Amino acid sequence: MRKPEPYFTTIINTGRRAWRKRLRFRIGIIIITAIIVMAISAPFIAPYPEEGWGLIPLNQTDRVGQPPSLSHLFGTDDKGRDLLSRVLIGASTALLQIVLVTGISLLIGLILGIVAAYYKGFIEHVLNYIIEVFLAMPAILLAAPLKMVFGPGLQVVVASMVLTWWAWYGRIAYVYARSITEMDYVTLSKLAYIPGYKIIYRHIIRNASPPVVVQAITDLGSVLLEASSINFLGFGLPPDSPDWGVIAQNGFYYILKMPWISLIPGFFILITALGFSMVGDSLREEIDPKLRRRWKLWF
Repeated sequence: MRKPEPYFTTIINTGRRAWRKRLRFRIGIIIITAIIVMAISAPFIAPYPEEGWGLIPLNQTDRVGQPPSLSHLFGTDDKGRDLLSRVLIGASTALLQIVLVTGISLLIGLILGIVAAYYKGFIEHVLNYIIEVFLAMPAILLAAPLKMVFGPGLQVVVASMVLTWWAWYGRIAYVYARSITEMDYVTLSKLAYIPGYKIIYRHIIRNASPPVVVQAITDLGSVLLEASSINFLGFGLPPDSPDWGVIAQNGFYYILKMPWISLIPGFFILITALGFSMVGDSLREEIDPKLRRRWKLWF
């Protein structure tokens, strides 16, 4: 019997093909790499790192609402803080939210979706019903009561989004795993009295996880947009947190007088989401021949 491939060999090979063939994938990788480098180096390259974390300068009155200039490349915000430092420090917060929400949601959804597909009957019906219930829940509406219970913070953003996002991956994992459980090699493994957890680990997870992971990569940009929306509405991180959504919300009241406060972090949200979408869409087109043929017909 042929030795099973490592879990993400399919994704790695797909990424290599996309890098060779698709300019959009390469642009997306460059954007994501730049944002990651910016997040890692932000404490060292930010002109005013303390202001980036929310500290109000002593000469606040002299620096409030300064437009972009050589002394402050992105200008200053409504409290006199250097906006470039705020945006640079905010990159790490954005990536942290993306990684936590996507990683936890993917893990929960993958496990429950595969379990529902393998253990048919009562377990399948119960887990599918739970998935359907959480699919109907909007994360923004969950964030408000969670903030009242736990107070503002990263835990509110992560919890409210994980409670809704895991169900999407659970549904996708269930669909793929259900078809895999009908394969002959899974049926033969059951007839050989191999324990269920070994069949799930050796056969189902290895084959069902790549398309789910690709979908999660595609969703990274959407996760950033929704997390920023929650913070923009004031349901997530505290008002002075170095988050792009929070910064944009702080400048929303001064949009006519000081538009750069909201527009600059909004631009970084847009470009980061665009980079993740370029990478995810390219991977999905490469891994799905039908979708790839459809794009060839359109363009």
